This record gives sequence, C-alpha cells and structure tokens, in this order.
Amino acid sequence: MPFPWMHSSVPQRAPSTRRVDMYRRELEDRARLMLRLRFSKEKTKARLVANTAWDFELHGRPRHAAEIDRIVEEVYRRGGSGTSV
Repeated sequence: MPFPWMHSSVPQRAPSTRRVDMYRRELEDRARLMLRLRFSKEKTKARLVANTAWDFELHGRPRHAAEIDRIVEEVYRRGGSGTSV
C-alpha cells in the first residue's frame, strides 16, 4: 500500500514573471553602476555574463542571461550623468 505523503503533489512551475523581472532589474542596475564607473560596454557585458554564470552555476543557464547584451546596449545608449569624457 503506497503512502500518499511519499509522493510530492506540488506541481513544478516555471519561474514567476516577478522573479524574472527582478533579475532583469538587477542586471540593469549593475550595468548602470558599471557605466558610472566608466567601464567599457565590452567589459560590462563580460562582467555581467561572468557574474550570472557564477550566480547560477548549480542551476544551469537562467532565462535572463540571454538578455545581457540587450540590457547593456540599452543602458549605454541612454547614457547617464558623468559619461562625457
């Protein structure tokens, strides 16, 4: 006789949109910080890719990792205070 508590009835779900949005905002914030610190676009992309890979090394490649190039391009296109050197 199988016991019902031995089998999980919790459905596996995809990451919530709130969580994915939070990761995107974090990448934008990091990119803005790198811009203010006068990092080049290429170094910023490399740093964010490396940070994301390290953050998720046990869980596989996250969905938001594919958006790093787009996010950095958008942040650097908008510019910010102190970017005219």
